[in-house]
Amino acid sequence: MLLGSAVGYGGVRPKQFDNFNELEKTAHKEELLELINHPNGVVRCYSFWAITHDSTINLLPIILEHINDTTNVATQFGCIISDQKAGDFFIDLVTPELVDLDSKKLDSVQLTIVDSVLIYTPNKLYAKNKAILGANTTEGLYERLRDLAVKDKNQSALVPLAKYRKEQDIPIILKNNDANDGQLYTYKAICEFPHQTFFPFLKESVYATFGDDHFSNEWQALYDAIAGFKNQQALQVLKAPFTQIKHESIKRYHIDFIFNSLQKYYTPIYDTLLWEIWEKEKKINPEAYQLLYSKNPNRALTLTLESVQNMYFSSTLLEMMLDTLIAHNTAVGIKLINQNLLEADVFQFPSFADKASKLKDISFVNSFFIRLETESNPHVYLKIVAILLGFGDNNINSRIIEVSKRNTNLREGWGGEKFSQLLVDYNLH
Repeated sequence: MLLGSAVGYGGVRPKQFDNFNELEKTAHKEELLELINHPNGVVRCYSFWAITHDSTINLLPIILEHINDTTNVATQFGCIISDQKAGDFFIDLVTPELVDLDSKKLDSVQLTIVDSVLIYTPNKLYAKNKAILGANTTEGLYERLRDLAVKDKNQSALVPLAKYRKEQDIPIILKNNDANDGQLYTYKAICEFPHQTFFPFLKESVYATFGDDHFSNEWQALYDAIAGFKNQQALQVLKAPFTQIKHESIKRYHIDFIFNSLQKYYTPIYDTLLWEIWEKEKKINPEAYQLLYSKNPNRALTLTLESVQNMYFSSTLLEMMLDTLIAHNTAVGIKLINQNLLEADVFQFPSFADKASKLKDISFVNSFFIRLETESNPHVYLKIVAILLGFGDNNINSRIIEVSKRNTNLREGWGGEKFSQLLVDYNLH
């Protein structure tokens, strides 16, 4: 097995990696070059890895020589265990920002040569698909991509082929269906070539997903393809799942995918549906929030107030909403923060506490102390105490000591140890 320098949850250094280091120290350059042709795929990979640490060796000819090395090698880096073809590992090693930053990397010209060989020669490396998807769609490449899509049934080739937007390729895209990927690459191709001929197929595909027995990740590409049309016809199909899917858990998947597609292929036509997703489905993110606020600040403010009281958000979005509320009505914002200082759970509490710390309104002190009287979660009470101590007020400091005498939770376990250390840091006893 090919193991990295740290494996498992604890990041343990395996004996196998020590063997690799010993190989690097012991073997001469000529021996390593010979070992990259060893019958064992793991030995080939480790030997080439060692070679990449020698800046004097030209790596391109070695990569091209092993471009058909399809031996599967079991690998583990950190907690991730997988299988990889030896030729793919070779290519990853010499690709900038991958595997080992200390390995010598190919330059852009050399990488282009490798990609060209992958595209134009028969091979079964995963790198071939990456090369196809990343290729510049020059006119000279068109026929090769078409051959790959038609003769080799290469799914990846279908996507760049669609970028040429040639009507003669419409039947190729519509007839595509892969045993492993289903219609995934068909949908991705239509994203690149939103021709009206495809729309009935997309509509039929969406309605076929309205059952309650499963969901599929290829639905994201399906909704992307529909949203890419950016017209009223697309909007009507995108609305259908909201009313026609009965199973709530399956409906949530559809809504999540649609929400992503509306933003990825945004057009003002989709504003009504974005508002509905926020208002009725309780789903919003920072990007959609900024967009909708710019469209209708008053409506966004009303929904912001409702949302902050009833929904969970990332700390980024919650801070954005609180800033918006405070900017338009400071009193309402402060009232809302005080309410959540008393009621928010351990996950949401830090965002409200941080905002209170920045605003330093005196009303927050009272809310913090009310919460501190009964709080048992160390993550919450330590946050409160740290903020209160930050006021630098002797009266507040004295109140903290008094509360700790009544609420014994503040003195127990690891939280109690950290609480005591905070008091020591501020010269309190």
